[in-house]
Amino acid sequence: MKEKLLVIPLLLLSIHFLSAQDIYRDEFNTVSYSNNDGSSNWSGDWNEDNDDDNPAAGFIRITGNKLRFFRIGNEIISRSADLTGATFATLSFDWETDNIESNEELLIQVSDDGINFDTLGSFTGTTTGTFSEDITAYISANTTIRFLDPDTTVWTSTGDIAEIDNIQIEAIFPDDPPVIVVTGDRHFCLNGSNSTPVAETISITDPDDVNLEQLTIQVSTGYQNGSDLLTLTGVHPNVTDSWDVTEGRLTLTGPATFAEFEAAVLATVFSSTPPVVNGLREFSIVLGSPLFLPETGHYYEFIPSLGIRWDDARDEAELRTFFGLQGYMATLTSAIEATFAGDQITGTGWIGASDNFGSGEGEWRWETGPEAGTVFWNGDETGAVAPGEFAFWNNNEPNDYPNDAIPGQENYAHITDDTIGIQNSWNDLPITGGGGAYQAQGYIVEYGGLPGDPVLQISGVTRLRISCTVITNRNKTYRVNY
Repeated sequence: MKEKLLVIPLLLLSIHFLSAQDIYRDEFNTVSYSNNDGSSNWSGDWNEDNDDDNPAAGFIRITGNKLRFFRIGNEIISRSADLTGATFATLSFDWETDNIESNEELLIQVSDDGINFDTLGSFTGTTTGTFSEDITAYISANTTIRFLDPDTTVWTSTGDIAEIDNIQIEAIFPDDPPVIVVTGDRHFCLNGSNSTPVAETISITDPDDVNLEQLTIQVSTGYQNGSDLLTLTGVHPNVTDSWDVTEGRLTLTGPATFAEFEAAVLATVFSSTPPVVNGLREFSIVLGSPLFLPETGHYYEFIPSLGIRWDDARDEAELRTFFGLQGYMATLTSAIEATFAGDQITGTGWIGASDNFGSGEGEWRWETGPEAGTVFWNGDETGAVAPGEFAFWNNNEPNDYPNDAIPGQENYAHITDDTIGIQNSWNDLPITGGGGAYQAQGYIVEYGGLPGDPVLQISGVTRLRISCTVITNRNKTYRVNY
């Protein structure tokens, strides 16, 4: 069973990171050796050896929005970038040569110390092309590239020209996840015509980013479908909102700054139409698209994929990550979790259970996630839940249709379409799924609980305790919080 977390603020970092891309680029659109046309700056300017260090003159120069090499001999030009901490790097550029004879060539070289260089490519003849090479092995604080003629023999003809354009180093760095802190735990008396903010305070920070793509606010506990409503109030030019009545989720979409998202969250209000159901409402505020369940501390998302097989869904889920959390096909070990996951889909969705492994037929186990190998049900539709475990089969399931006297016809679990039997309950199907309402619409991915997962603070929970006491005298009726 999953460990229940009653209070969630979480913290962050892991062996699985999101990636941030830095681009060090020079498009040579300005006659300068200090151009920085990418998202990050080079360590310094282009540096010439054995020429005049003038980007407008000499045997190496910038002309026609390109870096031109003209009748070079021992001239060299180099530039460096600080790639400290990068996990992957690629060098690329466009090139063109004119009349570079077989005994003449232009080399591109790379170094991790600016002293010892390796050759990546050679350019001769009269031709054009695009160069791209993995330079991950040269990642350092002083990754340096340079162009030169290897034998220092002067190119003999006045038409001997090579040109380089759009040179860039694309580097991938680990991306520190953002941190969100929210507060809000209040009593409130809803009467069908009033509303209240879902959060009292919020702070979003990130050491290496200033913008956010998406944030979601969901009524994760106590949601009354069709009555409860989250509404973004006010004017927020860079934030759009979308309400999903099935999931009880308000999605706020940017890109926008952290401050703009903070303002939007503080401007989001909760209301409910009569009859208002008293009790606890919990609001999960999550950076990103997966939904957060306070009971488990895990994140969930439905991945649409019409007709996908159970085993393909399992494998795809394990390739997904969310801020470093490893994905797996959902394992639903409580009624709250089963309802929460089932409410995310409007058709058949695979979950990580099967009776085709372990002891086989009739021994239903979780095959994915932290619960992998755990038996939760023994037998067919007349069977029983394993001690201490949870199951939520539909009426007369799992029945190994069409004949449970013949083992092995249906060995894989899915959440049933809402039109069939008990909402959010489970059924067994063949590995390929079924037809009509039994055709697989996709699968539920769960994130959280695996060894090596980071500890994150990408979500927060606020609470609203809806309660009213009615006091009536002969003149007035009062509703008061308690």
